[in-house]
Amino acid sequence: MKNKLSKLQIPVLFLAPVFLVYTVFVFIPMLLSLYYSTTDWNGVTEKVFIGLQNYRELVSNKDFWLVFMNTMKLVVVTLMIQIPMGLILAYLLYCRTKGMKIFRTIYFLPVVIAPVAIGLMFTLFYNSEIGIFNHILKIIGLGSLQKNWLSDVNTLLYAVMAPQVWQYIGLYVTIFLGALQSIPEELIESAQIDGAGRINAFFHVILPQITEFTFICILLSVTGSLKSFDHSWIMTGGGPGVRSAYLGVFMYKTAFVNSDFGMGSAITISIIAVSLIITVVFNKLTKMRSDY
Repeated sequence: MKNKLSKLQIPVLFLAPVFLVYTVFVFIPMLLSLYYSTTDWNGVTEKVFIGLQNYRELVSNKDFWLVFMNTMKLVVVTLMIQIPMGLILAYLLYCRTKGMKIFRTIYFLPVVIAPVAIGLMFTLFYNSEIGIFNHILKIIGLGSLQKNWLSDVNTLLYAVMAPQVWQYIGLYVTIFLGALQSIPEELIESAQIDGAGRINAFFHVILPQITEFTFICILLSVTGSLKSFDHSWIMTGGGPGVRSAYLGVFMYKTAFVNSDFGMGSAITISIIAVSLIITVVFNKLTKMRSDY
């Protein structure tokens, strides 16, 4: 009995710190946000319980749906660019082992730089007077395309997306490179002996072997987009209005700028709900595929 108890105590001992941290910094704040979302509260005065009124107002708020669509556009763009680019660059590094560590470090370097610094850097790049982007367009004879990228409503949102999409490509390069290196070399050599070229080997041998890693990258990309904040806030403050804002920026402005913590908490719960729905659906699709 004593031996069994000691065996139980060991995993509990290791899990307790994680459970404590998760409870204090994640679970309890989520429950508090859920409660605050049912109140009318400015952060100072007494909370007034109003039930689901914040959610009703949120659903009828045009700005919320504009911000929601901005966030969904970011999800789509990151999936279309970050995952394919990360996979392609990782495969190129995998095929060319000479200097691989140097290039891997170069690709991963932007990931460890603070998003604030990246946002400020791209703000300067976009400047209509001193920005490098307009300068390059002028040099290559495309001066007619010069513009103030952060003022034009047609380019504003995508200009804000660009630094975030670029910054985290290196993360997926590293993940995919690790996945490629875990594939048994005998498998690829067998395919080459059977006459498969690099392209055929990539699509018919390598990709099926790294499917689980691909799903992980997709999930990271989606959840990362849903909680985006830094780049939009630093570059434009989410403006003009909320044209370049994401759900995280909209929540921050509502709660801390407009001092409406009840509505801000309702937006927080909506972000969590969307994240959970996408995660559950994605896990179901992944399970169905693996069973198939």
